[in-house]
Amino acid sequence: MEVERKKVNVGAIREANLPIIWVLGGPGSGKGSQCLSLVAKHGFTHLSSGDLLRKEVLSGSNLGRQLYRLMELGELVPTTVVLDLLAEAMVNEIYTGKAKGFLLDNFPVNLEEAEAFESYVTSPTKVIYLSTEQDVMIGRLLERGNFDDTKEAIEKRCAIFQNQTRPVLAKYEGKLVKVSADQPKEKVAQDIAAGAAL
Repeated sequence: MEVERKKVNVGAIREANLPIIWVLGGPGSGKGSQCLSLVAKHGFTHLSSGDLLRKEVLSGSNLGRQLYRLMELGELVPTTVVLDLLAEAMVNEIYTGKAKGFLLDNFPVNLEEAEAFESYVTSPTKVIYLSTEQDVMIGRLLERGNFDDTKEAIEKRCAIFQNQTRPVLAKYEGKLVKVSADQPKEKVAQDIAAGAAL
């Protein structure tokens, strides 16, 4: 199924030259919590591709209807569409004049997305990796108790992280800030700030 593309002025992102930080880690590693902490401390804009996709679907736009059909069928949304939505959100924030930097939560999930972002938008400034033991992640998510947090679903998401996201960490080793997420949130935040020189 062919999905329409948005027209986005990605040049504005390069010209703004703001920090762009990819925040990666397995499911339940605390990415959302740490992004909120970085937003509070530095005024960065927190962007989640999942949230942007849901927002587009709920907007009732032509693209939103196409995405709904894809998601309903369990199909993967094309990388180009995810990139357009992220870039559009970044450009809109830059146009407000208030942008101080961007946190891309759980993006990119694989090398294809990483390379596409680099060629279409720009390179990340830093890549924060929240490292956690799998049994800790599973325990946290089972405690959280979301409808999609069954043990089987969590193990599948952990496997996807291991197989698809780990190569991203290897490729961007020079920009990587690895932080142990098996410690109190405040200590994780301190380690991120120290490692990323924020």
